[in-house]
Parts: sequence; structure tokens; C-alpha cells
Amino acid sequence: MALLGHKEKILIFLAKRNALSESVETSTLELAKALKISQQTASRLLIQLEEEGYIVRRRYGKVRRVKLTERGLRELLDVYLTLKGILERPIEVKLEGRVFTGLSEGAYYLQIPYYLRQFEEKLGFKPYPGTLNIRLMDRDSIMNRILLEKAADIRIEGFKDGKRTYGGAKCILAKLNDRETVAIVFIERTHYGEDVIEVVAPTCLRERLGLRDGDRVYVCVKLPSKNLYQVALRDYRA
Repeated sequence: MALLGHKEKILIFLAKRNALSESVETSTLELAKALKISQQTASRLLIQLEEEGYIVRRRYGKVRRVKLTERGLRELLDVYLTLKGILERPIEVKLEGRVFTGLSEGAYYLQIPYYLRQFEEKLGFKPYPGTLNIRLMDRDSIMNRILLEKAADIRIEGFKDGKRTYGGAKCILAKLNDRETVAIVFIERTHYGEDVIEVVAPTCLRERLGLRDGDRVYVCVKLPSKNLYQVALRDYRA
């Protein structure tokens, strides 16, 4: 089955108009506009769907009415189950980059007790007082970073101390090089651009993995499909 070809789109178009339970009035012009195809193509596809047993068409005077058959319904269910299987499985989001010496922004946050308590409570580990800075290598990784920042669901709250306001951050749990449990930290007030991520871990990653500036690393996040839907819906509504 060719997923969401013209045939499947026509069946969806008809089902949305209640052609699953009753014959509905439609025209090739209306169908052509909805699918952005020519009227001639729309007419040809309706004839083909009828010949293949996906729909039945009847004429009532000058009006042509269409209803899906049992085979048409099965085809829609096939499309639904295929999409459901694709969209409900976890998505692995990968970021690749090179280690570099940063501005110690993350280390500053981790030395403040108010922040440190939140990191420990919400991440499930006490982070080493410093971050591993990674400069992303390609456009795909940068786009994935933007996605993960939107999907990050661990909130580190900011606060005021009477003198100044300290911004918050968001985190998301990940794996570094498929072995180290880490969290990517997205700081609200940062000097870095979208090509940089800061990573915290229970240990000093540079020492544990023998990392130096310029070394290539990758970070992977298994993102539940519901998180992806939430991001997509927020972007759509915006």
C-alpha cells in the first residue's frame, strides 16, 4: 500500500464528510481543490476507486453521491494502524559535536545551593560542579537541539535574592556516547547560540572519558512520541 497517496487522501476526504455511514454529495471540482490536483485527475481517481471496490457512486438526478465500501473502510484502518505504529514509537534524537572549553556558565549555576538542590532532586543525581560544553557539528544536530529544548520537561526554577533575579533552566535526560547518563541543560539566559549544548553528569566527564577540546562526542535522547506531539501542537498553535 502506498501510504497517503492520492487514493488514500480521497478516502480520508470522503470519510471526513461522513461517507463511512451514508452516501455524500461530492464533485470532482471540490475534490480537486481539496487535494490540489486537476479536475481530470480527480475524476479519473474516483473512477479507479470505484472499479477497485473502495467506493460506490450513485447518481440522483444531476447529483453524484459517494459512499465508502467495506474495502474502503479496511484501507483507512490500514492507514491508521500504519501511522499509529510510526507515531507512537519513541524517537531517538541524536546530537553530534566537539568538546570545547566554555564560559563556565553552567558551573556558575551548579555552585548556587538553590539551583543545586533542584538539579539533584529533579535529575535523580548530584551533578558534578561543572558542565561539558559541546559545539554541534551540523545542521541536523542544531535542529535536533531546538527540538529537544522545546521538549525538555524538567524545569529548574529561577529566583530573586533581593539584589538580582536569577533565571531558570530546562533539562532533559540523555546518554553520552551510549554509556554515560547525563542531562542537557538549556539555560534561559545564556551567551551561547543554538549550536552549543551544556551537559551535566554525576562525575567529571572530561576526566572519566579522557576528553579534550576538539574530541568528537554524541548525545542521544529517547523522546516519547507524546512529547513530540506536544511540541508539534505548540508550534502549530503559535
